Amino acid sequence: MQVESATKWRVPPLDLSAVSVLTNEAERRWNHGSGNGANNNGSNGGTTNLNGRGDSGTGGHTQTSAKKIQYGADGLPVDPRDWTRANVWTWLINLAQSEGLDISPELAQKFPMNGKALCLMSLDMYLSRVPIGGKMLYRDFRVRLARAMSL
Repeated sequence: MQVESATKWRVPPLDLSAVSVLTNEAERRWNHGSGNGANNNGSNGGTTNLNGRGDSGTGGHTQTSAKKIQYGADGLPVDPRDWTRANVWTWLINLAQSEGLDISPELAQKFPMNGKALCLMSLDMYLSRVPIGGKMLYRDFRVRLARAMSL
């Protein structure tokens, strides 16, 4: 019986070259020129459809079938389950800056996942990745998730 190499199953490094830490999603879209036509009105708390066409076009979908994503004042989707890997990185950087944690490229590689994967993590999993600050990350994420589920 032959054992496969552990390096075969490693998660590839997260490319953060396209991630910016801007104050809201509208600024990020404007500065990166996403061109997807999303209508966010440039205000905090805007909404957009998952089909990427904003409120004006349905793209063949009925309005009831397209889930609208609400954005908070920090530019992240209000519901952490809708976070992409880039949103998770933005959340990590913003929280690390506000709480005075060490910001390093390794921090992103410790959380190469989206919001749904963060939902599955226990406090021990956060602490094993970030011994100093893991409890604070866990608590902040759980508060955001509880708020989103109460809407």
